[in-house]
Amino acid sequence: MGDAINLADPDSEPTDEQLICLSKRAFAGVTARHEAALTKLRAEIELARVKVLRDLAAYKSAPGKVR
Repeated sequence: MGDAINLADPDSEPTDEQLICLSKRAFAGVTARHEAALTKLRAEIELARVKVLRDLAAYKSAPGKVR
């Protein structure tokens, strides 16, 4: 971005190019952080799923269980 944008000046009218550059800077890295968060969440869900299935299998095979 060549010229600095003075967003505090109500008379300032940034160009489309300046606004595009500003938005790119503002959202830089958002996609990577979002994907990392989703990867972590999926891993946590998989661990919880395995634990629940293991607990369910143990419950079903417990002696004296009422069916």
